[in-house]
Amino acid sequence: MSGVDRTVFGGLAFMFAAIPLQGTFGILDPLRPPIPPLVSLPGAVAIGLAMLAAAALCAYGAVRRAPPRAMVAAQLAPGIAIAIAAVLGFDPATGFMLAAIVLGFGCVGIAIDGYADRPGAARALVAIFLAASTASSALALALVALRVPPGLYAYNNGRAVGLFLNANENAAYLLVVLGVAAATLIAVRGGWLRWLAALAAATGILTLVWTFSRSALAAALCGLAAYAIAQRDRRAGLLAVAATVAAAGIVWASGSAYHSPRDDVARGVAWTTGLRTFATFPLSGVGPLAFHRTYDVLRPPDAPGPRTPVAYDPHSLPLAFVDGSGLIGLVALIFGYTVYVRAIARTLRGAPARRRAVALAAAAGVLALNVDVLINTISLYFALSAMTLALVVVLARTDLDPRAA
Repeated sequence: MSGVDRTVFGGLAFMFAAIPLQGTFGILDPLRPPIPPLVSLPGAVAIGLAMLAAAALCAYGAVRRAPPRAMVAAQLAPGIAIAIAAVLGFDPATGFMLAAIVLGFGCVGIAIDGYADRPGAARALVAIFLAASTASSALALALVALRVPPGLYAYNNGRAVGLFLNANENAAYLLVVLGVAAATLIAVRGGWLRWLAALAAATGILTLVWTFSRSALAAALCGLAAYAIAQRDRRAGLLAVAATVAAAGIVWASGSAYHSPRDDVARGVAWTTGLRTFATFPLSGVGPLAFHRTYDVLRPPDAPGPRTPVAYDPHSLPLAFVDGSGLIGLVALIFGYTVYVRAIARTLRGAPARRRAVALAAAAGVLALNVDVLINTISLYFALSAMTLALVVVLARTDLDPRAA
């Protein structure tokens, strides 16, 4: 790589390492719940500026080494749809901010397509991703074990949150981490990267369990089952059955100790209002992140008032997306996934069996993420999907283990 390309790749690597740090941005949100922060306001601003600089480098790299046009369009389509919906919505300024963020991560995805098949690049990105996730999981587990900070521990009912400050966000991240870790364990026969993948998988599974996220546990099982079916892997199928039994036990044992019964009631109200919102504004929605603008008008009569947390979130990412950007956004999202699914399938035709297993394992993590967000609104979704979808394509055409090349 030239000096410029190495600089761009450095920005790309930083974005993989910094995913867990995005939870610290909650302190910048004036409407956020009273979650005790782990990072001060100046620290969150510094992290945000560093990620903005890295995203700018990736945007330059996306222009410098652009992949096929279809992939560029797929990565940029959701952000463009959000920008259009912002113009037509009730909160254009906030909508444009979200559009800029989604477009920024789209540029990161494009840069991955353009750079990650350089010699050793995919291996380096995977290593950075797994190392960051291991550190994040270790921190989350340590905070739970030590019950510090007390306010954060109490607010989350003892669930593992770490830097994400929210158990469901942490769990969603771990779903794609476990997919990449499994892919690495399949791809790499030995050496430090295999040990790192094993460590990331072990800490990731333990942390996922301790998030007590029922939707994420179910989503992980869906991803594992999908992999077993696609690969016709009996061992993976048996593992899925055993994991289902274990997950059911975890959910039953956790009971109300780690979940407030009000959460289930809130979801019903949020989903009802979300469906009413989409039915009222089907084409372009009410505008990105503008759900609260119409909540008081469209909520059921017996629903909580407009100053409660349920008024700001439909508690389902698909609902949140169509409420905010309507059919315009839905079509853009479907288009993006269609392009990548076809690219993955095309790349895997005639690929060696090991490489097919590697790509499908990573793809199972992305599938699990999409199952999880059916009943959760995850702020990291576009970052995770843009980056890991591109990484799956890279893994479908690149050997992580030099000895397998």
